[in-house]
Amino acid sequence: MAVISDIHGNSYALEAVLKDIESRGVSNVYCAGDLVGYGPRPNEVIELTKKNSIPTVMGNYDDAIGNMRFICGCDYKDEKALRMGEGSIAWTKERTSEDNKGWLKELPGEIRLSVNGLKILLVHGSPRALNEYLYENTPEDYLKELLNENNTDVLVCGHTHLPNIKRLPNGYVVNAGSVGKPKHGNPNATYVILEAAGSSILKGEIIQVRYNYEETAREIVEFGLPIEFAEIIRTGRV
Repeated sequence: MAVISDIHGNSYALEAVLKDIESRGVSNVYCAGDLVGYGPRPNEVIELTKKNSIPTVMGNYDDAIGNMRFICGCDYKDEKALRMGEGSIAWTKERTSEDNKGWLKELPGEIRLSVNGLKILLVHGSPRALNEYLYENTPEDYLKELLNENNTDVLVCGHTHLPNIKRLPNGYVVNAGSVGKPKHGNPNATYVILEAAGSSILKGEIIQVRYNYEETAREIVEFGLPIEFAEIIRTGRV
């Protein structure tokens, strides 16, 4: 199975990732949320997700747009980032169709799977909050607690935009990274491929995909979004 996350209105990156997944013969694709926000093509991303019947959990940006909130619950590093985030929400709400807002509003908070006896829980941020960040350096005791209290072997999330596969004594915590707004230091889109190799063993691979990020960056500026978003797309850095 493949897990994508944090598309953020970047339809060009999503198209490239879905093509890459297909080329690898992976048929089951899931999404850890945040289809919209920051990027120039929210409706196209939603329609691509619908067209490909990709099971998707609600991200904090999906919640903000679907429920017409003023904030998205992001952890902004300073006042400037906060203002840009608020502007992104306003821009995206104005341009996302009413049908697509309604679809976002109905997304589930979690998806549970059982693959070859391995229990998998898919969320956006964490099982406790859709806007909680689980980083690679999040204390292991806390991650083990999340696995135990949710009765799962594999916790899969997004939200940080930093891909990671972490093995713990009682399971795994996987971050799918970001298709449309990477923060790992280069502009490539990322996603993960996961394979259950038994009831307690997970094989995972982080995939990077090149795409025409300049087209997305150009549209960000052309469509009136902050130019800083274009630089993030070009560099993979915040």
